[in-house]
This record gives sequence, C-alpha cells and structure tokens, in this order.
Amino acid sequence: MAAKVTYTKKGSDPSSIVWPPHGAPGEQYTFTDGVAVSFPNLIGYGDGSITFADGRPFPPLTGQGSTFQHGK
Repeated sequence: MAAKVTYTKKGSDPSSIVWPPHGAPGEQYTFTDGVAVSFPNLIGYGDGSITFADGRPFPPLTGQGSTFQHGK
C-alpha cells in the first residue's frame, strides 16, 4: 500500500518541510506546498488520514496549521 500525500502550507511554516520533525530518518519525508507525493511505506485511507505501515498515525497537522492529507 501507499499514501499519496499533499502538504498544504499555513501560517509561518515553510513552502518545503521535513515531516514529521522528529523520528527515524526513514520515517521523515520532504514535502512541498501543493505537490502530491506517493510514499510506499505510508498507508492512506479514504477519509484522508495516513498511518505508518505499522499502524501508528502520521501527524496530520503542524503547530502552524499546515496539513498533510492522503488523496486519490
């Protein structure tokens, strides 16, 4: 499975971001505002949510309100 993730920038977050900010290098991803990227080691669901392959939730929201959402 895979998740096609789109980052939407809000607040003072940068246009490109490494997310989540902490974690193993293989569990951090680089996103650019408005660009959908597919990741084979994330799982996306019809409600827009994302999990890591082991079922842990992928953080969907930064402190500034930027979002990460699975899309079709």
